[in-house]
Amino acid sequence: MGRKRRYIKGKVYFANDSMLVGGKGKRRRVVSMGNDKNNMAVRRILSLKDKNGKIKKNLIPIEKYPDIPEASGVEVKTIRKTVKGKPIQEKYLVKTKTRLNKWDMKKISTKNRPKK
Repeated sequence: MGRKRRYIKGKVYFANDSMLVGGKGKRRRVVSMGNDKNNMAVRRILSLKDKNGKIKKNLIPIEKYPDIPEASGVEVKTIRKTVKGKPIQEKYLVKTKTRLNKWDMKKISTKNRPKK
């Protein structure tokens, strides 16, 4: 019996906003949506509440993890390229030890999400 293959789908990384969507360059957590290290698809993990304390509507809520301290949600929008049009590669992201569990991955995947 061979070793279990390690996939990167569901792993949490740190990336700059300036690389993903432009802007100031705030350090954000992102979750990998596929298994290709050289051509990644990621979604940003954002706080579930805005600065006024209201819950954001365009986020899918997830559980708390050691690297994600406050109540958070995953954006619906998938980012496949950088602002400059190049593919997102794993070597430019900062790795963490956190991986989303299978229930959260099932919630945020587009195939299984209920339509509103």
